Amino acid sequence: MLARIVEAYRRTQKPKDLIWNRYVARPLAAVLLVPLERAPVTPNQVTLATLAVFVIAAAMLAAWPTWAGLVAAVAVIELAYVLDCVDGQLARLRGSSTPIGAHLDFLMDELKAFLLVAAVGIRLWRADGSAWWLFEGLMGLVAVASAISLTTFIRRPEYAAATGVDVGHGLGDYGQGFSADSDTAPRPGTGGPSPRARRSPKSLVEAVGRFVIHYPSYILFVALANRVDLFLHVYAAINAAYVGRSLLAVSWKLGRRGGPPNGDRRP
Repeated sequence: MLARIVEAYRRTQKPKDLIWNRYVARPLAAVLLVPLERAPVTPNQVTLATLAVFVIAAAMLAAWPTWAGLVAAVAVIELAYVLDCVDGQLARLRGSSTPIGAHLDFLMDELKAFLLVAAVGIRLWRADGSAWWLFEGLMGLVAVASAISLTTFIRRPEYAAATGVDVGHGLGDYGQGFSADSDTAPRPGTGGPSPRARRSPKSLVEAVGRFVIHYPSYILFVALANRVDLFLHVYAAINAAYVGRSLLAVSWKLGRRGGPPNGDRRP
């Protein structure tokens, strides 16, 4: 059995992956791959199941006010993320990856992002009754929704065609925060940065941003320290920073006097 799990992990791992995925989430996902490989379950069904599990986690997070409840809720969140690894690994194991499956993955991630921010804001408000937490949770939802909308826009092939921008890397890979495999979604210009670019200060900042967006990497430790408020502060701030940077880039590319390189070709 162990040999089959190791083989499933080896066959479904990605050449370039986040450390958390490589050493924590994907090995755990491989344990589920062995019984699922020949089961009548599709990767899309697993993707949908991740949302159901996450809804349970969000409800626990908002309604179970104790430290034990926080840890238990985050444990279920981690389970949802492991399942999020399973869907992509199962598709690769069967050779059945599809663009629509990747887009479904990203859609589920959007819903999870909204649920997480809302649940944390409600939990903190219930803890001390301060309306500030509801306000910060609402602003966090606005930041997350705006970040997701911008990511969807700059991933459009029309945007790449009009601007000549390579959007295949950086914080533009917003979906990676909630999905282990959302980077399989088709995007224009997926060439990726050069080794020199990866060592630049800008790339370092983007790497830190991706780490913060990738919540499973640290939310467990935040829960153990009983400081989920720090998660909300940092997560909302990084999303807001991403929104500001992306809006500036889009405004510069599409709003300057000369217009984008390929012109404004509205119907």
